[in-house]
Amino acid sequence: MHHKHLSVIVMTSLAIATANADDLTQLPSMTVDADLRGIDLSEIAASVTILDENEIQDRGASHFSDVLLQLPNVNFSGEGSLPRHIQIRGMGERDEYTGAPNASVGFAIDGIDFSGIGMPASLFDVQQVEVLRGPQGTRYGANALAGLINIKSNAPSAQRETLLEVTGGQDNLREFGLMTTGAFNEDSDRALYRLSLFRHLSDGFRKNDFLDRDNTNNRDELYLRGQLSFQLTDTSQLDLTLLHANIDNGYDAWSLNNNRRTLTDEPGDDKQRSSAIAAKFTLSGFQAFDLISTSTYADSSLKYSYDGDWVHPGFYPTPFVYNFSNNKQRETFSQEFRFVSKPEQRIFNQSTDWLTGIYFSNLRERNRTAEEFVDDFTGGDLFTDSGSTRFNSNNIAVFGQLDHHLDDATVVSGGLRVEHNRQRFSSSASERFSPSNNMIGGHISISHQLTEQHNAYAAISRGYKAGGFNTGLPANASNEFIKYDKETAWNYELGLRSSFLERRVNTAVTLFYMDRRKPQFDGYTFDPTGETFSYVFFTENLDKAKNYGIEAEADWQVTRDWKLFGSLGLLKTKVSGQPVNSEFTISSREQAHAPSYQYNVGALYRNVSGYFARVDVTGVDAFYYDNVHNFRSSRYTLTNARLGYESNQWEIYLWGRNIFDRKYATRGFFFTNEPSYSEPAQGYEKIAPGRQFGVTARLRF
Repeated sequence: MHHKHLSVIVMTSLAIATANADDLTQLPSMTVDADLRGIDLSEIAASVTILDENEIQDRGASHFSDVLLQLPNVNFSGEGSLPRHIQIRGMGERDEYTGAPNASVGFAIDGIDFSGIGMPASLFDVQQVEVLRGPQGTRYGANALAGLINIKSNAPSAQRETLLEVTGGQDNLREFGLMTTGAFNEDSDRALYRLSLFRHLSDGFRKNDFLDRDNTNNRDELYLRGQLSFQLTDTSQLDLTLLHANIDNGYDAWSLNNNRRTLTDEPGDDKQRSSAIAAKFTLSGFQAFDLISTSTYADSSLKYSYDGDWVHPGFYPTPFVYNFSNNKQRETFSQEFRFVSKPEQRIFNQSTDWLTGIYFSNLRERNRTAEEFVDDFTGGDLFTDSGSTRFNSNNIAVFGQLDHHLDDATVVSGGLRVEHNRQRFSSSASERFSPSNNMIGGHISISHQLTEQHNAYAAISRGYKAGGFNTGLPANASNEFIKYDKETAWNYELGLRSSFLERRVNTAVTLFYMDRRKPQFDGYTFDPTGETFSYVFFTENLDKAKNYGIEAEADWQVTRDWKLFGSLGLLKTKVSGQPVNSEFTISSREQAHAPSYQYNVGALYRNVSGYFARVDVTGVDAFYYDNVHNFRSSRYTLTNARLGYESNQWEIYLWGRNIFDRKYATRGFFFTNEPSYSEPAQGYEKIAPGRQFGVTARLRF
């Protein structure tokens, strides 16, 4: 089906372009902020997608979840009310219950690490979203084996400006955004500020028939951001970012009938409160280099709970109750010193840019899980269990990069990162672990400007992920359940970025092949000893895995009014090795949460008179939900549309999401979920939002 959409867009584009060849505008260039040096998107030797502020607003996105599935080879596990666990190229966790976080996808907001807990990803007043696919061993280290997502907020401006945004829609949706920026002193731009506030409220799209309520899966979110920029001297600058997010969402998402109507008596919660600060100090007074010091600190509290039996006590002939609750308290601190050569101070006969640095981070997490189980089917057993854990992880890394200019058209880049990770873990069940890992990653690439319109690159990169341990296992569990080794991945890429028709057409195509050694795969099962009624979540190493495919993107400013766009991700995955559960194998099938295709195609109309229209279609292939069963999703397509009017100072839009009300799911499990356990296991899915219409108005003054 996606091939039909792409063909229609290409044919329509050719017809319009022929008729309007003289009335065209250029597409903008963009800089990849997550790169160690900061490089133009057209020059980077990696597979990268950037959504700038205009693109975010054109899509009507207020949260990263609104655009996630529209990105090539990017998926997520709908475990909670908002995405926390993300997969890039089929790699990434689907949950995290053990109290020992170990992310595969890095997630940063204004340089602050939110890997694995990225719920505060509001896109209000954001400059750009960057998605870097493949191992980021030089740039980011252990948390970015699969890739990196970087969200960068708008910087303060010397010109005074205020933005007001209001949204209303179905499901009692209400959004309010406010931003103001300017200089503290109108006669000087040496001290600037920017403040923004965004509030999201909605009842959710599910109905609880037992409680007769339609807000048990509600969203209540507040995001605050403050930025200060001080030009201390002619050669020094201090930039401060303060973030606060208070997410107080309900969680009542699962139904025995796999629909949007629930029967629970004790709906759960999905909460996160995060406060964070980042300080970036830039000193450019040295002759050969700039010194950049970046310090970050974040404190997050999370609660995730649900009614585990999915029904009220009277649903079955005799009482049956299962409730689950998990609380986390996470603190992160990081410090980086980076030395970046100045353009006029290249080494080796003015041919080579260089940079080097040192990085330290600390992550501390306290985790408490409580389970309650009442089962009168087996004689009125009452099982309650609660456990607490403490986790501490220190990372120290040194890194460097050389960018050698063979000539004006060719750059060879090499980077290396050496990292040491030390973990300490303890639990109320007397578990003690203290593993350490020495890891090496990096890249070598060559980028060549074939012509003024075409830039090709080839790259080899090596990523890594620390080894660890499984918790919550019985005392007599086998050693093969307890520990797992670190994973490494070699990534090979060929890419071509092109610009045609005086930069009115931009395309990017990447072919990649990832060779994973001792790949880490997560899963779940009942207690393998059968001693307790509890699920055990574990990670294990298999022998090897392959993830390979294509990522392609295109934007065509066909006329001054019309733009066509499209993206496509194709992915194949393989795995070799025997899981710990010898009764099940995944060696002959795809990896979990790794759809073989994803696409997004659409058209945008924007006229100088102010009229605006946009429509896009997103398609996602079927994928397996987990590595421990063969239950899989259905393929689906989603259609979004926006109509509006824009002026210099105000805008108004009528929009619709999933306008054809397609039913699709973002998470699934396969087990027996009835108290006698006499029925065979079956698949259960978390159904995603249905059709929603609304209105957004924006005012600048």
